[in-house]
Amino acid sequence: MDWSGLTCVVVGASSGIGRAAAVAAAGRGATVLAVARREDRLIELVSELGGEPHSYVVCDVSDLEQVRSMAAAVAARTTKLDVLINSAGIPGHGPINRTTPEQAEALIKVNLVSAIWCIQLLFPLMGHAPRDGRTPVVVNVASMAGRIPLPGAALYTASKFGLVGFTEALWGEMQSLGIQTMAVNPGFVHTEGFPMDHLLGTPLLRWTVMSPERVGEAICKGVENRRTEVKVQGWWNAVYLGTVLLGPLRRRMSRSVWKSTGGRRKARL
Repeated sequence: MDWSGLTCVVVGASSGIGRAAAVAAAGRGATVLAVARREDRLIELVSELGGEPHSYVVCDVSDLEQVRSMAAAVAARTTKLDVLINSAGIPGHGPINRTTPEQAEALIKVNLVSAIWCIQLLFPLMGHAPRDGRTPVVVNVASMAGRIPLPGAALYTASKFGLVGFTEALWGEMQSLGIQTMAVNPGFVHTEGFPMDHLLGTPLLRWTVMSPERVGEAICKGVENRRTEVKVQGWWNAVYLGTVLLGPLRRRMSRSVWKSTGGRRKARL
């Protein structure tokens, strides 16, 4: 796949997986338009990519009006959108009884609703991308938490299950319009927002943690190979299938994991 001449919008590009995906896409020849809240990080990223023709738009994707303004700014800079990577995400806030409705709303907006808004408002530009067997593509970065429930992270799990389900529902709907959709479900990734120091500090578990760069490369390869889902680490397939086959036993395992990680203490009122 030749990325030269492609326009790629990366949402959540200021750090982590989004930043790595932007670097990987630009390295392949795409023109990257980076979107995030922190302008200083975006300026640094565009400079690293080599400046023009790459650019950025400051946007808090949890704010619908800012997303509308972002879409208008993108339309003012390009006549088409070939690849849209929705990578904005924030971590959960712990047990459900220790969180507020405002925290729940903020998390769901960033992790799920923002991707919906970006697709809806950037859809006209994707409609102008050539249907040449490689584009246009929508990439939604979810998580293995969108396949396997995480005890103690119900809100985060809900947002990622929603994003995975939304993406899968789009497979047929968008394919009929000539648009490819892909869900990315990585496991443990060490980033600013999701530090994995506890795993990296455990010799037996260190191998389970990935770098954002590995996921960024997997995203681009998934686009090139027209994948509908990317898990990045193959062993997660066995874990996912195992949880499905366990059926009702999953509830007991979930409670056991919750207790072993101090869940009772964390959930205490």
